[in-house]
Amino acid sequence: MTSYTEYSKIAPEFEQMLKLIPRDDSANYSLEDYRRVLDNLATFPNTLYSGPKDCETNDTEIPIRDGTLIPVRIYTPNEAARAAAGNQLPSILFHFHGGGWVGGNLEFGHPHCLWYASHNVTVINVGYRFCPENPYNTPQDDSYGVYRAVLHAADNKLQDQLKSWGIPEFDTEKVYLYGTSAGAQIASACAIIDIENKRTGVIKGLFLHGLPAVDVHLFPTEKISSDQGTSIVQNKDAPFVTAVDVDRYIAWRNSPPEADKYFSPLVALDDESLKQFPKVYHEAYGMDVLRDGQLLFAERMKELGVDTRVQIHSGYGHCLFSTAWMLEGAKVALNQLEEASRWMGVFN
Repeated sequence: MTSYTEYSKIAPEFEQMLKLIPRDDSANYSLEDYRRVLDNLATFPNTLYSGPKDCETNDTEIPIRDGTLIPVRIYTPNEAARAAAGNQLPSILFHFHGGGWVGGNLEFGHPHCLWYASHNVTVINVGYRFCPENPYNTPQDDSYGVYRAVLHAADNKLQDQLKSWGIPEFDTEKVYLYGTSAGAQIASACAIIDIENKRTGVIKGLFLHGLPAVDVHLFPTEKISSDQGTSIVQNKDAPFVTAVDVDRYIAWRNSPPEADKYFSPLVALDDESLKQFPKVYHEAYGMDVLRDGQLLFAERMKELGVDTRVQIHSGYGHCLFSTAWMLEGAKVALNQLEEASRWMGVFN
């Protein structure tokens, strides 16, 4: 058994920031209220990386297997970014935004996508469909469908198809997935689906930012030794995402009552599948309801020999550094992400 209680002590600059931001009481929020809040996340002041640099952006749609058109935003490195990388073919990274499977948009995570493109990485930012209007697996199936459509076109030299989407030639040996919160679950699920489809090794790395590694109702509490309980209890009233919020997101997702290997890989994914995961970079937050599940999943990966790195942002709230880029902690996190991206081989 283990305990991660020490990471819940609030960071001074996060505490100061909270004094300046009025905190809404989400007790009576409707689904539309949550969606409004999620859509407004992109309005956080971004003094660290304020706009396009060394890349071009293009909003388009990519059809998945059933013919549904999924909106995407393509970030293409420009000549300066390519020249700085020695004119090598860019890597490709698929970005899946957060939003509890019920909301969010392409602006959420937009600065990270710009940042990657400035390092000679082509980024596909995916606008998957939401629950509860769609079944619980729709967000991951839409995202996997976009990923497979792009890789199918590249593997089969369908350059006209890629060009019609605004995607230039890229290095098919450098394919990465990046997800935040619900998007991290989607990224992990895509890796599992690839393994099931005998495509182990195609995805070279996963960036899992605030991963919900287990349905909180199925959390293996026996693995945590703490008088204060798990992070679900310790951080139940944490800023931005409370335990009640998580319960509502899961309810709107309409998850199956049994452990789902795509949503709860901590308790439902078999060892042989997990051993086939690519490199994984975990970013976890100390004041996060989901913290303990992600850290236990990362430890399980390490035990099974998966090449894994973990960065814990002690004293900060759920996925804070995907929006609050004005904080010193966010600048540190970006430097850590750059180091992890070089370790992954995303760029040199």
